Amino acid sequence: MYIVLEYYLLENLIINFLILYSTKTITKNKTPIKNIIIGTLFGTVYSLVFFYPSLLFLTRPMMKFILSLIIVKISFKSKTLKSFYYEFLGFYIISFIFAGVIIGMSWNFKLPSSLLQRGYLLDMFNIKNVIIGIIIAIFMVKIVFNYTHRKNMKKEYIYDVEIYFKDKFTKVTALVDTGNSLVDPFSRTPVFVVELEKIDEFIPTKIKDIVVSLSKNSIISFQDILDDLNKEFPLIPIPFKSIGNEGGIILGFKPDYIIIKSLKEEILKKDIIIGIYNGKLSDEMEYDGLLHYETIF
Repeated sequence: MYIVLEYYLLENLIINFLILYSTKTITKNKTPIKNIIIGTLFGTVYSLVFFYPSLLFLTRPMMKFILSLIIVKISFKSKTLKSFYYEFLGFYIISFIFAGVIIGMSWNFKLPSSLLQRGYLLDMFNIKNVIIGIIIAIFMVKIVFNYTHRKNMKKEYIYDVEIYFKDKFTKVTALVDTGNSLVDPFSRTPVFVVELEKIDEFIPTKIKDIVVSLSKNSIISFQDILDDLNKEFPLIPIPFKSIGNEGGIILGFKPDYIIIKSLKEEILKKDIIIGIYNGKLSDEMEYDGLLHYETIF
């Protein structure tokens, strides 16, 4: 049995590059591609130690772990320990997924008894298995990391909120939106945007009709409406700008208070306005309210 060195190096080069590039993509790291190439070359050179008996001590688990740390540091230039940990964990998970998929494919395409044949262990890492395995592994990695990212986002930025108004209350699942800077222009009170159907029991029918009309850009007389409803249900018109809408208005009202619940604490807020939104804020993340970031931070 012999190994063509050029093919061996090429396979290692491809595998190392795609593992590091996948780690960059999944962890959303903005490291330059040249850093990925440097890390790839370092890993490829390391693969040559198997041909030098005097360097085989570098294949011990502890040495492999240390060299993996070096590769990740070279490739991603992490500025914080937290980001380094995330990238290192991603690197290892992706590496195991790639190896597992490639070995699994080889197991399925060959009889189990052939695994015992001389030279088959290296043969199962041929370029065909590597390319197909990497394509499958990339899809698997994206699914795993997207799911994890969503779970982490829910844990850090999604809260249960109770809204209390005139002896009634309702529960809302809210996202703390760092892009939500909506405030009442006069009092500078932050606005908590909530879907109309979640606060339906608070809102008189006449106001629901107004909110629907606004969402359809219907022309209505605000002054007449505000004067008519001021005693029954004081409304606060809040101007806003968004993509494709330079002069929108959302109607709001002041609740008695809200309670923001997290795993660590409960925050009671009175100085807040509920903005009434006619529509769905999100289907994927399963939230129906957008909290102003200053409400939490």
